[in-house]
Amino acid sequence: MKITVDLPEKDLAEVCEMTGITKKGPAIRKLLADTLQTRRRAKIANKFITGEWSADLDGFEAAKAADRAAASTLSEQWRD
Repeated sequence: MKITVDLPEKDLAEVCEMTGITKKGPAIRKLLADTLQTRRRAKIANKFITGEWSADLDGFEAAKAADRAAASTLSEQWRD
């Protein structure tokens, strides 16, 4: 879809600088896509922060303890 938007040259130059794209149309599309992606990620992160979503990591603590024990054993063997 095509739309017409009035932007000050200063802002458009900044958009091109931020995106690294010299053509105006593609620079605006890139900035818009990046902004939307950032907002979507923030919404998802917020769902985890508020507890609306969660993830069960069965065995995570046990695996972490096993990794620590293995690292400790290797460290001691290295010193011998």
